[in-house]
Amino acid sequence: MSDLQVICVGIAVADVMAKPIDDLPDWDHLGTFDHLEHHLGGCAVNTAVDLVRLGVPAAVSACVGRDGAGAFIRHGLAQADVDTTGLVETDEAATSYTFVMIGSDGRRRYLHHVGANAVFADAHVPLGLVARARVLHLGGSLLMPAMDGEPTARLLARARDLGVVTSMDTAHNPNVDARPLVEPCLPHLDVFMPSVEEAQAITGESEPEAMLDAFGDHDFQIVGIKLGPEGCIIRTDQGTKRYPAFPTTVVDGSGAGDAFMAGCLYGVLQGWGIDQTARFANATAAHCIRAIGCSAGVPSADRIVDFLARQAPTA
Repeated sequence: MSDLQVICVGIAVADVMAKPIDDLPDWDHLGTFDHLEHHLGGCAVNTAVDLVRLGVPAAVSACVGRDGAGAFIRHGLAQADVDTTGLVETDEAATSYTFVMIGSDGRRRYLHHVGANAVFADAHVPLGLVARARVLHLGGSLLMPAMDGEPTARLLARARDLGVVTSMDTAHNPNVDARPLVEPCLPHLDVFMPSVEEAQAITGESEPEAMLDAFGDHDFQIVGIKLGPEGCIIRTDQGTKRYPAFPTTVVDGSGAGDAFMAGCLYGVLQGWGIDQTARFANATAAHCIRAIGCSAGVPSADRIVDFLARQAPTA
């Protein structure tokens, strides 16, 4: 792949999406659903695929098992024109796997096997690939035991030393203490956009403005919080502003946060101001949730620009 722009480092997952599942059967009873699809998943994979769909050359650095699910991920990334130079295989664990139960309203339940993501470490990330990129994006922090915390901070610091813009998106994991794993990374980040649930776990605060205060006065280019159906809130040196989500039909909410990050990084790469970047990120997420799967609904950047041209401007 020529002119690599973004290397997405983090989790890779084989997703099985089932819909509609509105109720779970009792033990020893059978439940049925109407629709089943197999998709690429995991924050790093999703963001890389979304970036390529937007028109940005991207690579993935992640770990999969030496199994059928790992082969499925490698093949799917190649089909999506994502650089797989940084994809490593292990015999220590099976490929990470998620069974996604999608309700009629697009809400989701997950059953997740961490698998090979548990052994993925900063030493697996090829620095030569990092040096070729303009942006290093960490996708899935808090779901990588060997990478989270100080190893991630080291990787981000190395990337910055190479002149690479750094970005991180956490995952919601109630089984870890998020604060000590995230705080060492903050001084080395240019872009940080956790979800509101993740930001609450990291800071202990309940209001988005207070969460942003708790992230401290680091040298962020963009720091904000994804607010789900309410859009996002972003703080720059010009102040703090909320950007509402665009109304859309929700088919499957999977991957919306990763699509938002892809849209945000697209704006950073274009050198756009924060208003244009935030609206583009919200619009990318809005398109994502119109289809089943984490990336199937994401179109080209030109189509999103056309969509934004038909929307009322943000106040």
